[in-house]
Amino acid sequence: MTSFSFHPLFLVWLVGTTLLSAFIVKTMAHIGVMDNPVERSSHTMPTPKGGGVGIICAFLIGSIIIFPLLHQPYLISIIALLGTVAFLSIISWLDDVKQWSALIKLAAQIFCAIIITLFIPSLSLLQQTHYLLVPIIILWVVYITNAFNFMDGLNGLAAGVAAICCLFFYYQTQQIEFGLIALALFCGLMGFLPFNYPKAEIFMGDVGSQSCGLLLASFAIAPFNRLDHISITTVPSETILIFFLLFGIIYDVTFTLIRRAKEKASLLQAHRSHLYQMAHRCQIPASLVTLIQWSFCIWGGLLVLLFPLTTTFNIICAYSLLMIPQIIWTLFILYKTNQHNIKKW
Repeated sequence: MTSFSFHPLFLVWLVGTTLLSAFIVKTMAHIGVMDNPVERSSHTMPTPKGGGVGIICAFLIGSIIIFPLLHQPYLISIIALLGTVAFLSIISWLDDVKQWSALIKLAAQIFCAIIITLFIPSLSLLQQTHYLLVPIIILWVVYITNAFNFMDGLNGLAAGVAAICCLFFYYQTQQIEFGLIALALFCGLMGFLPFNYPKAEIFMGDVGSQSCGLLLASFAIAPFNRLDHISITTVPSETILIFFLLFGIIYDVTFTLIRRAKEKASLLQAHRSHLYQMAHRCQIPASLVTLIQWSFCIWGGLLVLLFPLTTTFNIICAYSLLMIPQIIWTLFILYKTNQHNIKKW
């Protein structure tokens, strides 16, 4: 993936895509579709929420430009992925403005997941698995898309995690086309982050969070377009990499959903009882909580590099080291909520 690194036009594209994102983000901040704080919000002042428009517009334009620029072919899987991102972004923006039902957003996510499942994995792989892989991929894409949306509650948290994932994926993937897509998203995010972290001039909104989640979930299944067979022992390294990078987010969302299900709370109702939100409610600075979540992401990526999952010992070590920080973080949050006498999560 580094063969393009010193290509002059490639460097111009990197800078141009980032600046385009920053320009659109700044413009959206002035347009001012406001996110007014409510009981479940972490912010206290009305703040514009269209930053994701800048991220995704720059991402889509950059993705369209980069392939002919570097003489790379457009694959049908890439066209399908860009199309679903554009579709979900439009639905998400309309939802940001009109506040639609959660079921409409879920239906749009499922539709996008079905399209991605039909166009990214190879037909022979789906046939070899007797299509049992289809519901698994759809569930994965919808789950990660929503998980990213749920975790977009503190300045820079979701955007920073997505940017870290893009860099790791770009340097590790053998899928050149998807690597370029990841880099385009990275540029979009880097144009946005200075306006969002540590102080938020603008939020991503659903346009950014859902689209980023959809793309990261798709990166995990990108290698499936060249496979004829898959099993537990032949899971591509890029798939494992994305899972490890996103494990902090996956853990937080899963832990919260299980806890809320046990309390018989609505799983569709907005709340602020995720672990990262509880940390903020316990007066841990938002910027610090964000850095902790970024560190979880980096830790997951380093584990994949340090422990090639080729032996049972390495697998046990990698997954244990992946889980330990989450257990420590959970126990710490439980301690802090007890210390602050927070009874209701």
